[in-house]
Amino acid sequence: MLEENKIFRRATLASIITSSYPMIVVGCYFGITPWNMNRLSIDESDLSFSILIFGIFFVLSNQIAGRILVPKYGTKLVMSLAFPLITFSTLLSIISPSYLYFLLTFIPAGIGWGASGPIGGIHCQLIEKHFKKIITPYYAMGFNIGILVGGGLAGIIMRYSFEPFMFFLVLSFFSILVALLVLHLGLPSNLDFKGKGEKFKIPESNVLIFGFLLFFVFGSGGIIMDWSTLWLSKDLNTPLYLASMGLIFFSIGGILANLFSNSLIDLFTEKVVGCHFVMIGASIMLLSLLTNNFYIILGVLCIYGFAIANLVPIVIRQAVMQSNESIPMTVTNLITIGLSSTMIMPAAIGFLAEKFSLTLNMYLLSIIVFTSGFVFLLKFKSN
Repeated sequence: MLEENKIFRRATLASIITSSYPMIVVGCYFGITPWNMNRLSIDESDLSFSILIFGIFFVLSNQIAGRILVPKYGTKLVMSLAFPLITFSTLLSIISPSYLYFLLTFIPAGIGWGASGPIGGIHCQLIEKHFKKIITPYYAMGFNIGILVGGGLAGIIMRYSFEPFMFFLVLSFFSILVALLVLHLGLPSNLDFKGKGEKFKIPESNVLIFGFLLFFVFGSGGIIMDWSTLWLSKDLNTPLYLASMGLIFFSIGGILANLFSNSLIDLFTEKVVGCHFVMIGASIMLLSLLTNNFYIILGVLCIYGFAIANLVPIVIRQAVMQSNESIPMTVTNLITIGLSSTMIMPAAIGFLAEKFSLTLNMYLLSIIVFTSGFVFLLKFKSN
């Protein structure tokens, strides 16, 4: 029993690191996005095209990792190899001398993310299956921790005019140590997934429905991640060193919700947390946009982050429960459909922003998230 508890704690920690460390890098990167855009003299549509390239290679990498690499090598090796790929490609993006080289860095970044985040989700589902304990909210919390730390670093860089290169250089080389740590802490080989690779096939209807839910949820999250700093600085005229506070407040709300997810579920039920919370949070977000006040929106971003933080883990658990496919295939298909939105929604935001404004897109985001919560309410099945 003691040995099992030790394995459980170590594997859970490995999952949290897998979600948090890459997000520290990405949170910091998108926090300095306005600086990088000015450096390269690019606009919103140029950035949207880079996000599109990222999304394409993310989906390809996710499918190859989930269907071929994980069955052959297990989750923890695949996750570990992804860390340096993500961080070094991000480093290259901020030192790229031209827009072409900048675009090329999004290819390895997409490959790394496809083999990291979604595979970490499979690792979590395996832990829950073996130990009969819910840990996916803690995995989701890791993403918010990463955004919080990364956004904070970006604020420091912008506030004191530090050279971003040095920060990303340290993060890149430190990622090698992080990869070795995850390899050491992850599930042992006898508990990790091993099996035959599976050919591509159309997912079950249940998985498709939940996947499309995640499509809009991940897409809206991508909008917050990719565009909130630029939105706050451009449309609300917020100083650059304060603009990254949007990411920080959003992540603080998410961390609190994930940290107390089990208590929230016990108190309100999983259905209320996964559905009603989301609709309430989206409604409050929509109303806050009407004020056009930076400080009100900042506070509401925290409430919004809290309200939607547990949606993704609850959707994944519902899909695994209702699916007849294997856990790796169910999670891989879910994440592929869900994160394919990174090719469309954040990219579409850039093109729409040039025609209209980023604020208009935030209104659309609130409506989309509210609708997703309502659809999930109709699809939800109690255990």
